[in-house]
Amino acid sequence: MRHTLRCALSLAAGLVACNWVAAPAAAQQPTARWFKGNTHAHTLNSDGDVLPEEVVHWYQTHGYHFTFITDHEFITDVAPLNALVGATGKFQVFSAQEVTQRITDPVHPDGLRQAHVNALGVTRVIRPLGERNIGPPPMSAAYARNLGEIRKAGGVPQINHPNFRWSVRLDDLLDLPDSTLFEVWNGHPQVYNLGGTDSLGRAMPSAEALWDSLLTRGKVIFGVGDDDSHYFKPEDAENADMARPGRAWVMVRADTLTQDAILASLRRGDFYASTGITLRSYAASVREIQLEIAPAGDMRFRTEFIGRGGRVLASSTALRVRYTITGSEGYVRARITDSAGHRAWMQPVTVRR
Repeated sequence: MRHTLRCALSLAAGLVACNWVAAPAAAQQPTARWFKGNTHAHTLNSDGDVLPEEVVHWYQTHGYHFTFITDHEFITDVAPLNALVGATGKFQVFSAQEVTQRITDPVHPDGLRQAHVNALGVTRVIRPLGERNIGPPPMSAAYARNLGEIRKAGGVPQINHPNFRWSVRLDDLLDLPDSTLFEVWNGHPQVYNLGGTDSLGRAMPSAEALWDSLLTRGKVIFGVGDDDSHYFKPEDAENADMARPGRAWVMVRADTLTQDAILASLRRGDFYASTGITLRSYAASVREIQLEIAPAGDMRFRTEFIGRGGRVLASSTALRVRYTITGSEGYVRARITDSAGHRAWMQPVTVRR
């Protein structure tokens, strides 16, 4: 797929820092392309059900270009895996870890809240705070410490499944540094992406609503979709109650299929997330956002442009869509939904008058 603007998505981060200064001409690389990848997968090295070789074989044979292996407190040696299934420009395995942080909270039904984060691209284990990975409150301090350690190790931090065990609140996230990745959609069936209200009327927002709350406050946070895959055995392929692969992914724009290039694109928000929708093109500038959806049979699509407070600014059912930025939106991001319930999320463009 060829896109009309190189680094269009990266403007979301660059404009915040540069106040709408255009990217230098050197950033326009005609050789860039989109790579399909997964940022959350487990093996027998933690709580998955198959060996790393079987995990990477699944992704390599199902149209992916890369996957990170994110076992809990374990770094998988990816060199033998790349020797086995890797191919230059076609498929690569990248090192990572899930930092399994928990925080004490006596008023939570579990007595603990979950503050898991992925450390994408690290080659040494990041130890969570506390004995048995249980640290003291506040959760925001644990996030700050763990994300800082991930960045010191050269990795890209990703906030995982905020509604797992109904754990993460908006206040826990307000100090996140810009360019942090955030799971808007996690393929695990028990992490409750859509939020919900319990029998006592206590509501937890969807992961997407949390994302909008952060963007509304001026944060530059990038939305990720991924599998959190644990179960790969063929006999479980149709089990919707298991965390199977292939349910959500990212399309990352990079010049080459290398760990450094993919991490750099993730850091600057040069990607979109999807559960089944593909774009033919995407371009963003200070004046407008344009995109074209790849058709799929007789599928129908709705594109919504969303701004401050999660408000829908405009919508369209066309395959080619354009939104003109007025300067009052705070931020603008696009979300696409198709007739089968698949979704795709573009990264926010921060709007400055």
